[in-house]
Parts: sequence; C-alpha cells; structure tokens
Amino acid sequence: MKREELTLNRLFYNNRFVLFFSIILAIIIWLVVAIQYSPEVTRVIKDVPVKIDLSNSVKNFNLQIFGTKDFYVDITVVGKRYAVSTNQLSKDDFSVVAKTNYVDSSGKQTLQLDIKPKSQSSDYSITKESSDYIEIYFDVFKEGEYTLVPEISYPAKIVPDGYFKDVEVMSAKTVTISGPATEINKINKVFAKVKINKTLTSTKTLKADIVPLGEYGETLRYLTIDDGNDDVSITIPVYKLAELPTSVSFKNVPAYYLTKPLEYTTTPSKALFAVDETALESLSSLSLGTIDFSNIKSGINKFVIKSNTISDAKVMDKTKSFKISIDASGVSEIKFTFKQSNISIINTPDAYDVSPTGSGISSVTVVGPLSVLKTLSSDDILAEIDLKGKTLTNETSKAKARLYVNNHDDCWIYGNYNAGITVSVKQ
Repeated sequence: MKREELTLNRLFYNNRFVLFFSIILAIIIWLVVAIQYSPEVTRVIKDVPVKIDLSNSVKNFNLQIFGTKDFYVDITVVGKRYAVSTNQLSKDDFSVVAKTNYVDSSGKQTLQLDIKPKSQSSDYSITKESSDYIEIYFDVFKEGEYTLVPEISYPAKIVPDGYFKDVEVMSAKTVTISGPATEINKINKVFAKVKINKTLTSTKTLKADIVPLGEYGETLRYLTIDDGNDDVSITIPVYKLAELPTSVSFKNVPAYYLTKPLEYTTTPSKALFAVDETALESLSSLSLGTIDFSNIKSGINKFVIKSNTISDAKVMDKTKSFKISIDASGVSEIKFTFKQSNISIINTPDAYDVSPTGSGISSVTVVGPLSVLKTLSSDDILAEIDLKGKTLTNETSKAKARLYVNNHDDCWIYGNYNAGITVSVKQ
C-alpha cells in the first residue's frame, strides 16, 4: 500500500503528468457546467415539411388534392444551448402530420397539424409554430375536351394601307382540360388569347394563352391544360395587295414543250391579289393553278379555275373564276390498242406478289404531230404502275397507271387510265 502511495505521489511531482491531468480535469468540469448550468436559448427551425396523411375515407370517395400540395411550418423551440444547436437539432428531427380522416366531401378543407419531435427530450420544448393548420382543396378528378375560341387584341389599325389581314388560323381547334370536377363543370368557354401591340406588314404567329372561364367570366382554379405537348398558337395572315398578270403552270410536260410551250390565254388577264410580300418580289405573274398535260387534247382546250381554289394568293377584286384557253390545234390524236405486256410495276411491297392482268386498259389516246403519230405503234406506248405507299389486299384489282410515249418527246397520252393487277400475299 505504501509503495502505491509513493508511486502516486511521484506522479504528482511529475510536471508533465500534472499538466495533462489538469487539462483533463478542466475539460470534465467544463462539460459538467455546460450541461448542467447551460443557459436556455430560443431557436426557430424553419421549413419543416408537412406530411399529408391520406385516410381511407379520402381514397374511398376518390378525392384528390388540387392546388398546393407542399406545405411547410416554422417551429420555435426553447432549451439548453447544446440541445438546440444546429449540430444537434434540424427539421428532420420533427414530425408534422396533417390528418384527413374527417375529409368526406369536395371543397376547401382545414386540416389540423400534429406537430411533435420524433424523439422526446427534456433538454428542449416546442413553444410556438408558425401555423397549426393548413387549408387544402379536395375534389374528384375530371377531364374534358373543349373547343377553343380565339380572342385577339388588336391595335386600332392592324395593317397599313395597301395590306390585307386574312382570317386568323389556330394550330389546334380543341384542348383537353383536367382538374377538380367542381371547377371543370363551371367551364363555359375556353379562350385562346393573344395580344398584338403594333401594326403588321407580314404574317405573324404568336403563342396563345389558354384561359378557361365560367358562365359569368369568372376565373377557374386548379386546372391543367393538355395541349398535346405543343403550344397552341394563332397565326395572323397579312398580305400585300398587288395587281398582277395571271398565268397557269403545267405538269407532266413532254420535253419538247418545255422550250416551246403551248400558247394559252387567261381571262381576266390581270387581277388584284393579296400575296405574301416576300414572295411578291420574285413574281412576274401569279399562277392560278396547275394543268396536267394528260388533260389536254388536240384543238382548243377550255378550263375554269375558281378564285377560291387558288392556293398561292387571295383574289381581292370581284373575280369569281378565271377562264383558261389552251391552243393545241397544231397537234392531232390517234387511238392505239394498248398491250398489257408493256406495263411495268415498281415499288412493290415486300409482302406481296403483284402482276398485271389482261384487263383494265382497252385503248389509249396519243396526242402529237400527225407526222409523228403515223410512225408510232402499240409497242411505243408504255405504262408504269408505282405502288409506293399504296395499301394492297388480295382484293385489289386495279391501280392507276402513268402512260407515256417511249422515245418521242413531242407526244403525250391524253386521259387517265387504270390497269388491272393481281395481288397475292407471298407464302
């Protein structure tokens, strides 16, 4: 025993040991004082999330939450400094639950909040909450399709003199709207709204705001607009007014007539048109439409093009239609018996076998210079059937054929023809 006392006494005469022992003892005393006699402080824990506990009654009534779904509260706590420090206490240490067991109908509901720490502690207490309730809108989900009504706000003068504004065009005619049934049932009209703030001299396309309104113009809540992942837009067509000579275009033109076109006249020869201003710069005349050479026979050919069918411009005067006279009096026509063996079929779908049959074209009319027609034979008349993009079945018995005169670029086939075909599925 004396030996142990001597050893302990020697340690206390060791300066290093005394220094180390003093530090440890000071730390222990500081911890005891900090824990036992630490002053109480107040701290606010911000943005503690609220969990909405959906009860069976809500689910059984098919009720859903509309509007705001994420709620937060601030919690004020008082306690020992060490217990409420940021290192010791965070928003994850609290449970805030909104109970819905009394919700049994549509409408705005007030839900009381159950706020408590996840683990009990005697070192701090909750003294205040920023709110002890939340308000949530419950309703049954509903959706419907509605016709869009354009509403465009214009300045006093939308286009200057010498220009024309045509009827607006919407990118979509309808839109799907979903949301709470109570609000959906109030929808009276759905507007596609745009606003123009300046005078226009060219066509303008604007994104539209989709605004559902009730019978008395009231704004409706909690609605979702489904526009098919594309914004609904409204195009305001604006054109320049110009008086232009009239003309026609041709297609399936034999090579000879590309450089020596048939003569024709249009009546009236001029008209007032509304034309896209950028296109107007390159126009010497306005094409009323396209005439296929297969519709031109020998002699004088008469055609009528109605004003409302012209695609490249809008007729702005009183002209209702245009008369076209094409002079093909310098050529003749002869009928030829068509040989079915001269039919070729291209772009046949992989799943089918297709072959020409012995019926479908009885005779064809060939137009051209008489001296050339007298040298032709049935072997010079060829036909091509293009099945690209065509839907075939075993019952398909005819197909449109393009007929042409082989190796004679000053002759063409008059009329439209179908050729007989046989279709079978490949085995």
